[in-house]
Amino acid sequence: IKKLKLLEDDDGAVLVDANNNPAIDDLTGFIKDTATTFWSSGQDGGSVEVGGAGGRLLLTSPGSRTIYTDTGANQALEAFEVDNFEPADFGVASDAALWALFGSTTEAGYEQQVAWARGYDAYDQDGDGITNEPRRWILGDILHSQPLVVNYGATSGFDQDNPDLRLLVGTNAGFVHMFGASDGDEDWAFTPKALVDLHRQRRQNPLTSDNVYGMDLTPVTYRLDNDQDGTIEPGDGDKVYAYFGMRRGGRSFYALDISNPGSPSFLWSIDPSVSGFAELGQSWSRPVVTFVPGYKDGSGNPKPVLIFGAGYDDRKDAGGVATADTMGRGLFIVDATTGALVWSVTPNANSATNMQETALLHSVAAEVTTVDGNGDGLSDRVYFGDTGGNVWRVDMPGNTLPDSAQDDWYIVKLADVNGGSVATDRRIHNGIDVVRTRLGGQAIDAVIFATGDRTNPNATDVQNRLYMIRDEAVSAYTTAEPTAAECGDEDFEGDFRCSLPVTDAQLYDITDNALADEDQATVISTLSGARGWRLDFTGTGEKGLARTVTLGGKIFATTFTPNDLLSDINICEPLSGSGKLYVVNLFDGDRTLLNLAPVIPDTPSVYFGEDGQLRLLLPPGTPPQDVDGIDCRGGVCEIGQLFRQPYGNYWMQEEF
Repeated sequence: IKKLKLLEDDDGAVLVDANNNPAIDDLTGFIKDTATTFWSSGQDGGSVEVGGAGGRLLLTSPGSRTIYTDTGANQALEAFEVDNFEPADFGVASDAALWALFGSTTEAGYEQQVAWARGYDAYDQDGDGITNEPRRWILGDILHSQPLVVNYGATSGFDQDNPDLRLLVGTNAGFVHMFGASDGDEDWAFTPKALVDLHRQRRQNPLTSDNVYGMDLTPVTYRLDNDQDGTIEPGDGDKVYAYFGMRRGGRSFYALDISNPGSPSFLWSIDPSVSGFAELGQSWSRPVVTFVPGYKDGSGNPKPVLIFGAGYDDRKDAGGVATADTMGRGLFIVDATTGALVWSVTPNANSATNMQETALLHSVAAEVTTVDGNGDGLSDRVYFGDTGGNVWRVDMPGNTLPDSAQDDWYIVKLADVNGGSVATDRRIHNGIDVVRTRLGGQAIDAVIFATGDRTNPNATDVQNRLYMIRDEAVSAYTTAEPTAAECGDEDFEGDFRCSLPVTDAQLYDITDNALADEDQATVISTLSGARGWRLDFTGTGEKGLARTVTLGGKIFATTFTPNDLLSDINICEPLSGSGKLYVVNLFDGDRTLLNLAPVIPDTPSVYFGEDGQLRLLLPPGTPPQDVDGIDCRGGVCEIGQLFRQPYGNYWMQEEF
């Protein structure tokens, strides 16, 4: 992790280093070797080992690091030190059993492993005879966990123009780190006791094609600023709660109270052993913090909740046409403060907190998307995709919790885009983009997503696509889904659910870009007669592996196309493949294509400039391009989109 600055001027915006010099090479798209990033004492460029958070960590004595684990009473945080560890903390009966958890048969070996996990060169891997120094590298690999910036505002030593910013990130070494954004130094780290054996595996570093995973999901925070002064002051009741999933590292979620950035405390954890969560798979689905109808505190105020998919079933790694899973099939809503189950929908039996939906057969690894359809500050709809290629819609109308949600909340399958063959085995691993708009004067919710198997990015046997599906029911449903017989009754005429699920055959194929040449009336007529559109990705094995984002009626969607090993057989170094950015008109499918770095690109990062401009930040290594008015160079994409005035909470805009 390194720090640069985005500087706006009359010519646009440019990423600069600590000396205000342009930091990105316009020709290569990488950080210049001569750049001095903000945490570096000299020119460090793109070097991994100096100038970043990992390099700063090496400058810290392992003995002075603040590392927590959840070994205290009721999982309270304690220092990650042998003096705090008792066998009962880890669910074993003897010291020998405790040592064995750390991969040792002796107390000395156990203490040595703990020291290594803290960052000491306890096994003298550099051969210099010194074991109380930092080991050669400490920071674990950050594969899927994007650093999250937490703004504490004008705390001591900071002000509103220079707020106290911290970074949260998880690594596959099993730690969650908090770094100071001003200096890149570690404030503290947390490692769950459930990952105790991971430290041994990481130390032994076996030669294998399988990574060893730890805390691999991007963190999420709930931030409450009671007096709205922009500063988190725990004494005034302000709060910051942080939530961490594990992705392939496990089937748990953890919550910490980080209201005081220097002194975190444990809130809760959930895993399949907790009542109501047996369906929980690998915790891939990044939680969404929101409020739902009816869930209130004793004073009648809405209480925050987390909503997330039930997780990933790694049996899907085997490939082949998607078949039913054994876990992760559904959605959970939990109390953000206590972790208590509020409500779920899974194929399991009905209960006070679970609604049974037997058609939920596939795991839900994707982040869910919440919609507040009536503007009351409560999410009354949830959209999510599953690994079987289905899109689901959950409706939560009215003020129904806690007693009658099972009668008054509903789920319906909105779309099914998996054709049931190898070539059509389309899976959804990403969140759904929902855009509220109008088409031909009719209010619709455009449901946008791309398909692609995130677990097998090099696969070439599936025809993946980008989709825009028109959801015509723009308010929450207040009745149950009509039966097939009822859909033939005139009383249910016009109920959009009678035409669901949407399939590929009901969507207009825009792959040849034909609609872009038609007039507005023809486009509206064509799309009104279809349930939306679909766009084939034409590269061999090309797939969408990230969520799309829509700005000003344009969809920004990234894809990855694996390297053709046969055509590159004489090349003596591995090639990653190619990343692309599609810019697609939401209404007629007209599009622009940009080439990105040879990496698996994530969702485009949107930057909201002080000059009112919206910009995209691009992956390092992206070449400069200027295509159809989209100017991308120096790591920044000028897309010609404004953050339109009045920049307030309420306005109305109609397009097309």
